[in-house]
Amino acid sequence: MIRVCTSNHGQSGGTRQVRRSLLGFCLVVAGISHAQVAGFPNDAHLASPESYSATEQQMLDELASAQRMLGEHPSAQANLSVGKALRVLGENEPALKFFDRALELDPRTAEAWFEKGLITSDHGDWSKAADLFRHAVSDSPNFVPAHLALGEMLLRVGEFDGATTELKTALRLDPRSLGGHEGLGLIYLQQGKLDDGAEEFRRALAIKPGYPVAEKDLARTLARQHQWAEAVRLLRQILVVNPNSIEESSSLATALANLGDKAGAAAQFARARQLSNQELLLLRAQGDRNWGVSLRKEGRLQDAAAAFRRAIQDDASYSEAHDDLGEVLWMQNDLSGALSEFEIAVRCNPGSGLARNNLGSALLYYQHDIDRAIEELRSAVTSRPGFALAHLNLGKALAAKQDFAAAEMELRSAIAITPDFAAAHLNLGLVIAARKGSLSTEAQVEMEKGLRLDPRLREMIPQQYLLYVR
Repeated sequence: MIRVCTSNHGQSGGTRQVRRSLLGFCLVVAGISHAQVAGFPNDAHLASPESYSATEQQMLDELASAQRMLGEHPSAQANLSVGKALRVLGENEPALKFFDRALELDPRTAEAWFEKGLITSDHGDWSKAADLFRHAVSDSPNFVPAHLALGEMLLRVGEFDGATTELKTALRLDPRSLGGHEGLGLIYLQQGKLDDGAEEFRRALAIKPGYPVAEKDLARTLARQHQWAEAVRLLRQILVVNPNSIEESSSLATALANLGDKAGAAAQFARARQLSNQELLLLRAQGDRNWGVSLRKEGRLQDAAAAFRRAIQDDASYSEAHDDLGEVLWMQNDLSGALSEFEIAVRCNPGSGLARNNLGSALLYYQHDIDRAIEELRSAVTSRPGFALAHLNLGKALAAKQDFAAAEMELRSAIAITPDFAAAHLNLGLVIAARKGSLSTEAQVEMEKGLRLDPRLREMIPQQYLLYVR
């Protein structure tokens, strides 16, 4: 993100690591391909105790409610509630702090161990995640999602006996557990029990028809059983939903070849090769981008820019590389070049809250185009409701438009997401003072809170208020 906006706030929205799907790697664990091991969704939603669907404002309202509960009674449960609200908003790093605080207050808060495990598993640290899930099932033996999650982690690291125990426990507690059937199916495949594996995948599909993970694994199993006609039917069905799957295209080509359909097989093999070449270019681009991020952290801006440009050469639609290049150009004071890269990043990925925030910030601070800035920043918080920095920047843009009521709402949202966000407190104080036409007690309190969190912000306070703000 643009550094002029973030010097006082290192919130999680700035994390620049690439988070590739685990299914994209060719890891082999104890004789099982990673594609087989990764039977569970990579974000562990099968193990999630809730299915959340809400508007941006509802999510922020839930977070604000949890924050109020925490302020009134800072219990383990209150910290857990705030952490869960942040995780639903996609802000994992701030959420971890609240889960840790919940466990400090009550080490037997099973849900806090579980939530930490979900975030850790997303980062690919399966052994550590397994330890966290063990805490959860120890503290709450009937906690089905924790048994599923532990079984998944053990399956990923090749501890099949332990995984079997956890998955069977989950199925005993909940016979309709999709993850339980899916996981057992993968274990049976590893053991060479193809019929048993296929039966578990079919059980999962009977519970949830069209369940993509079970469909893919059943298709692979049918191919290994040389049931080519049924495999073709299922693979075609999968490719309708996910036409860019290299693995399914290759599998369909093999199945068609075994059925004697040479033309169909040739077309699918050609499609698989095309997709594979695209994937190789993307992987190379991601490698260059990751190297550029490291160079930027070291202050080697010229080298970082070169790395980001190499990534863009390999994949011109790589939004994150354009966004990263824009950040480096901004740091080099090439503001026009930065603005151009941010605009390309948004065109390549209109749903990127980070790119929208950077573009909106550049429009606000460089071009002073307040209306366009507000439009981009509104899109940023819509795409990523838990992005505190975007709420701050939108609040500042609205204040520049003298829409103080809307600005105040955005700044309060930023504080609800990140209570120790110094710049948000200070700007909230300034907006309240501007709205009321004087330095009210509430405005003074917010400014002083911002200064306590970051004394460097004193230079932002107008001269007429400096004598009254400590």
